[in-house]
Amino acid sequence: MASENDGSVRIAVSKVSQPIGEFYVGRVESRVLRSMAYVEIRAFLEGTQKKIAGIQRERNEGRIDEIKRYVNLEYATFPTSVIIAVSPDCVELEPYCEDEDEDEVSVFNMVLRPFGKKGEEDHIPLEKIAFIIDGQHRVAGLGGLKEGKTFDVNISVFVGASDADKAEIFARVNQAQTKVNPSLVVDLASYYDERGPIKFAHEIILAMNHDEKGPFYDKVKRLGKAETGKGKIQTLAQATVVQPLVDYITPDPEGDRNKRYKGIFSSKRPLNAWKRHIFQPFYDEDDDGAVFACLTNYFNAVKTRWPDSWDDAPVGNILNRTTGYSALMKFLRPAYVSRCSKGEILTKEACDVIFGSIDIPDRELTRDCFLPGSSGVSSLYKRLLSDSGLSDRQVPLQNAMF
Repeated sequence: MASENDGSVRIAVSKVSQPIGEFYVGRVESRVLRSMAYVEIRAFLEGTQKKIAGIQRERNEGRIDEIKRYVNLEYATFPTSVIIAVSPDCVELEPYCEDEDEDEVSVFNMVLRPFGKKGEEDHIPLEKIAFIIDGQHRVAGLGGLKEGKTFDVNISVFVGASDADKAEIFARVNQAQTKVNPSLVVDLASYYDERGPIKFAHEIILAMNHDEKGPFYDKVKRLGKAETGKGKIQTLAQATVVQPLVDYITPDPEGDRNKRYKGIFSSKRPLNAWKRHIFQPFYDEDDDGAVFACLTNYFNAVKTRWPDSWDDAPVGNILNRTTGYSALMKFLRPAYVSRCSKGEILTKEACDVIFGSIDIPDRELTRDCFLPGSSGVSSLYKRLLSDSGLSDRQVPLQNAMF
């Protein structure tokens, strides 16, 4: 792939034949792609439903910001193609090898260039050559690529695609997508070479799930699915259990993983960062045993306070299901900060005192009293705070580093 002095772009491509027709696959450097790519959002024209144009969904700025951060990580990848459509007026195809049999040509040099003269009705400028059918957020996010970094992009190029073909391609590509189970994503962290926050938290939870004497023994649904015959005891999805722990390690799990990927283990943190991310000091020291101990002591105290609700998991009870666990993990921070200094292990004795002051009987730990979802989590958390007398005041982070 090369850019020419006349503003054209030359790309080596292979021809692919499918029922919808022929298209071409190749690669292009992300900055070159961005210089010639554009999007048309499907929207009302002139403010009326009678006229609608475009095929793309609305831009998600939050997603674009995530991609801008992601593309600068050492392990960033977009292995699937960005799909574009180009006008035949902007394309010239040349056989890649001059002596190739004309009837069997499958590899070409594709030359993309602006068409016509400025001011003329049929003029197609450089920035309007490549119509993005699928991949607008990836292309926009690649605008955040740091200077000096190179990022090649796979592209699938449809030449002369009709509006009907563009719509068909976009609809089928996106309609067929199935969101990946979050627990599967967490479990795949086992394969990472570097021990970032997700792998660190994941391994702790697995160890707790296998600890026959611990409060979490066999309570976690790995991959989000209960084992046959264990539906009554395996009440917590893997991702549900791991995510709050990651949140107590770092506000930027990908950034911290990227540091480990580059072999950087020491990090400068704001002075009071540990009061928000209570397990960050243990992560920085790679001390998973300390986190294991804190969580075991904390949830053993929960088990001591509500043994029937925690162990037996009666139908309708929320304590060891998503609502109860989420509220208890949220309550862990004020509990820890009230009893521990930075890097200390939270003891069961300290937790027993805290939970001994909470006056919530088992009969109230139900869906009727604490509705499923964020409202139930918030209600239970506030009740735990109120009964215990602890504060959830967020500690302001100081600029000083330790």
